[in-house]
Amino acid sequence: MKNYFLRLSIVIGYCVVISSCGNKKGTEDQPVRDSLSLHYTVISTLPHNSEAYTQGLTIYQNKILESTGQNNHSWIAEVNPGSGQHDKKVTLPGQYFGEGITVLNDKIYHLTWQNKVGFVYDARTYKQLREFKYDTEGWGITHDTKNLIMSDGSEKLYFLDTTSLKPVKTVTVMDGGTRVKKLNELEYINGYIYANVYETNWILKIDPATGKVAGRLDFSPIGNEIRSMYPNTDVLNGIAYDPKSKAILLTGKLWPKSYLVRLQ
Repeated sequence: MKNYFLRLSIVIGYCVVISSCGNKKGTEDQPVRDSLSLHYTVISTLPHNSEAYTQGLTIYQNKILESTGQNNHSWIAEVNPGSGQHDKKVTLPGQYFGEGITVLNDKIYHLTWQNKVGFVYDARTYKQLREFKYDTEGWGITHDTKNLIMSDGSEKLYFLDTTSLKPVKTVTVMDGGTRVKKLNELEYINGYIYANVYETNWILKIDPATGKVAGRLDFSPIGNEIRSMYPNTDVLNGIAYDPKSKAILLTGKLWPKSYLVRLQ
């Protein structure tokens, strides 16, 4: 299969460099810089299904996979990068509210919100292989190639063994002396966990060993642009990393487009 994702990541027009916000001013002559503020470049935009209430986003074998969650309307699908529409789909039974997904060892791991049950599928055939239980809500999920990493909307991140699917470690995410709650969609990138903070335009870079916030990305320019153009859209939610192009695909709930960005 041709690598549609990488082909579509070619720069459209010129690149727009956006600096993340969060800098505080000391005096007019000596601004104080936030040492954790990260910067990024917008490379391109791609179409996105505006009916998708995005809960999870990932890239597997050059394919974009997306999970959505709404009452009686939750699915996992392959995304056609040219149209943003879904080409292959697994629809959950109506009692389940779908949440995040990740792919590890050719298996799709899929969370549900308050049902406290997750599903495992064969990533090639979408055949359901098993179910697993957890004691919290299910929000976002990623992996570090060894363990699954799950969020539940609190300040906790749970590391799950891939055989038992039970927690083997928990870390508390701290930004300085503050616990960071509402950790949602997750993506593991180059040794760090990137987590969207629900109902905000912020994505945090988190040290998985300690839970300490190591960087902050403010995507307010993107979020504000979307809301001004499309008032019916919802919040930013969806982080997918492509290691070949070193680009990150971002989208949100009911957004009609996605943004391809690269960290500086």
